[in-house]
Parts: sequence; C-alpha cells; structure tokens
Amino acid sequence: MSYMQDEQKKTTDSYKNIAAFIQGKIEAGEWSAGRKLPTQRALAEEFNVNRSTVIHALDILKDKGYIESKSGSGTFVSKHSSSDISRNMMNWNDYSKYSVYPTNHQTVRKINNLELDQSLIQLGKGELHTSLFPRDSFNKSLRTLENTFDNYGYNDGTGDDRFRQAISNYLKKRGISSSPQTILPVSGALQALQLITLGLLQRGSTVYAPHVSYIHSLHMFRTSGMRIKSVPFTSKALDADYLREHLSGNHHSSVLYINPTFHNPTTQTISSNNRKDLVEISNQYKMPIIEDDIFRDLWLDQEPHAPISSLDNSGHTLLIGSFSKTMAPTLRIGWISGPVDVIDKLSDLRMQLDYGTSYLPQLALYDFLESGRYEQHLLELREELRYRRDMLVHLLEENMDDYATWEVPNGGMFIWVLFSEEVNIRRLFTSLVGQGVLINPGFIYSSYPNQYVRLSFASSSVEEMRRGILIMRKVIEQHQMTVLE
Repeated sequence: MSYMQDEQKKTTDSYKNIAAFIQGKIEAGEWSAGRKLPTQRALAEEFNVNRSTVIHALDILKDKGYIESKSGSGTFVSKHSSSDISRNMMNWNDYSKYSVYPTNHQTVRKINNLELDQSLIQLGKGELHTSLFPRDSFNKSLRTLENTFDNYGYNDGTGDDRFRQAISNYLKKRGISSSPQTILPVSGALQALQLITLGLLQRGSTVYAPHVSYIHSLHMFRTSGMRIKSVPFTSKALDADYLREHLSGNHHSSVLYINPTFHNPTTQTISSNNRKDLVEISNQYKMPIIEDDIFRDLWLDQEPHAPISSLDNSGHTLLIGSFSKTMAPTLRIGWISGPVDVIDKLSDLRMQLDYGTSYLPQLALYDFLESGRYEQHLLELREELRYRRDMLVHLLEENMDDYATWEVPNGGMFIWVLFSEEVNIRRLFTSLVGQGVLINPGFIYSSYPNQYVRLSFASSSVEEMRRGILIMRKVIEQHQMTVLE
C-alpha cells in the first residue's frame, strides 16, 4: 500500500469511528433528542483529526437522520427526523425544560465543566490548590477512624455528637456561643442554603442580598418561588438605609443573605458598625439573617470582626460554615448553627432527603479539630496564602496596571479586578479559555453587566499563576492592536 493510500485509509477509518461513536451514544439512549453535540473543534481534538474529517462524519449522520444543524446554534441530536430511532427517542431536554430546577447560567455551566480540566490554568477557581492540603496531618486523623467509627446504620439526621461538640468548641473560640444541639452537619454551604430555602422560607419571600454576590450565580432561590432583591454594597458596608426603606414597605416575609467576611467575589469585609446595624434591622423587622461565613478562617493580615451571629441575642441569625475553603471541597462537610427549633426542623428535612451527612468525614474532622492540627494547618496556610496574594498583586502591577485597578484583600482567596471599558470581558473570558486559562467573569455574580473579573491566588501553583497573568496581558494587547487596526 502506497503512502497516499495509507493516509486515505486512516482518514476513512477516522470519520467512520467518529460517526460510529456518536451514533452509538444516540442508539444507547445516552444522548437524547435535542442534546447539543460537542463542537467540531472539540471532536477534532478528541479524535486527533482535522475538522474536515469531523464534518464528513457529521454529514453522514445528518443523512441518516440522527442529527441536525441549527444555524448559529450548533449541531443537535435530531428530534424531527422521520427515522425510527428519532421517532422512538425520549426528548429529555423538552421534558425537563420547565423543571423545578432549570440548568445553570450557560457561562456558569461552562466554568463548572472547565474547572475539572487539569490542563487549564485555574485563575478563578474557589478552592485551594492540591499542594495546600495538609496531607500528612490529616492522614493522622483519617487513621483514627479505625477506632472511632462504630455506627453502621441510619441516624436521625442530626449528625455525630462528637463532631457537633467539636464545632461548638471551634465556634466558641471565634466568639460564638453555640451548644451542640444548635449545630447541624451539612454537605457544604450550598446544601445549607438548600435546606434553609426548602425548610424555612415561604414562597413569595424576598431574599435581600448584595448587588454583587455569589448567590446571583445560583437559581436556587428563584426556582423556589423567592424574589431576590439587590442591595447596594459599597466598601465595607451593606446599605442599611436602603434596606430599612424597602423593608418598611415590604409586606412579604423577608430574609437577608450576607457573606460578611472576605465577601465572595468582592473580598470586602463589612465593618463592625455595619454588622450592628444589620442586627438592629433584623430585630426591628423580624428579618432572619443567613450569615455565610465560610472564608472567615482565611484572614491574612489581622483577625476579622466578630461574626454577626455573635452580636445577635434574639436568635435571628443562621450561621453557615464549611471546611471546603480551608481544607478541600471533596470532604463535603460543613454546618448550620441556629436556634434549636430551626435545627430540629432542618434535621427532619435531612431525614426526608438523604438521612444526613456521612459520618466518616465528620469523625475525621472531629479528630482534626480536637487534636489542634486544624489550627496548626491554618497558621501554615495563612503564611502560604499571604505569599501567594502578594505574588499575584506583584504580577498585576507588572502586567495589568494599564488596563485594570484592584484593592489588596486582607483575606480570602480572591482579588476582585476592575478592567477598563476598553477590555471586553466576555471576549477576554473566551479568548483565555482558548489559550488554556480559566477566569471567573464578574457578570455571573450580578444581574447587571460589569467590568470585573475574580482572580484566585489559591487555586493554581505560583508558576501557573505567573504564566496565566502573562497570557492575559498578551490576549489583551492583541485585542487592543486589532481594535487600533
């Protein structure tokens, strides 16, 4: 066989393999009617072929009636074909279109998927780089499970008593008096919000939140029939006067969601006086406060103000904590602290949903806390994060000074960067992904477009952080040159 014949056979085999792969997914029911196929570029990279080979494979599938193209939208599994396979297929996309929980914002979904791509430089991810996990010291706590784990059945949803006591001791050191009976283990802060939404809030309630907030990237409140009302959030303060004005005319039940310490994504920490104002407003209008305080332990320069819940003597504040930011999300362990009646109600809800949080991570964290290894880990972690923060600030000063401004955060894991109007944030996000860098654009945290980007100094190695910022500068400069031409 000649060289040309050999290459031709490879091409033939390639498009047949691609067509067979897609057809197999459809016929097996894995890819349902209406599902969008991967892009031609993604398929070409997956099968290590050129795009013309992919196009040839797709054309064959179109002729067979398996797929169809929509101009400007992409290629989809066919739902209109008269072929037997298409007639009998369940269109799960249409079926679930009006489900209780719709799919995430398109960009949020894309980020969630790309955060799992280890080939990308993660410049926006909200978790610690794997090198920052305390492997050796935590392994010691894992080894204690051999002697501490003795419950092999279902529980009452309230969690392990030893873990709840350890969290009670942990909170006491941070100025919060919470007995074990006021603490409910959960699988992270997001589940805490879901339990509060399903178990406590009424349909039609107003959820007040800062105008830029992590909560805006979630459908959770809206799909449960709540209305989200944005509150102006300036440096170190949520606008208390604005909140009072709206609450005085709001006849629906209301709740305030606030991430008061190293706020995600702006990194701001609200002042002590502002915290007192919010407690007064809560008492005056009988408005519960959801205090999401998962970044508190990541202070770098000085210990932050006392939690809102430590100032509240009326039982209006529900405190959410988690080890996802200080340890690792894979542990899936956090807690809610609140009045006993609330914890009892949410514990009952846990029994209806999943019978409670796994005991294994609870027991491992119980030992890690009680042994003092967690506090030692925090000392070492703060030192490393302080170095990384200063390094990212240095890189920004060297490379982004002409295009952006920022404030140096006192804690957390992010820098909230404001780019000039000449930088198209959506285009920057897309271009950087193409260059192997992932950032979190600010528009996913707000109902309004903005020029911000959330950059993390914790989620990548120092060398990756340096390369990522250099690539960002190159992308911006290339865009600027294109505009000038």
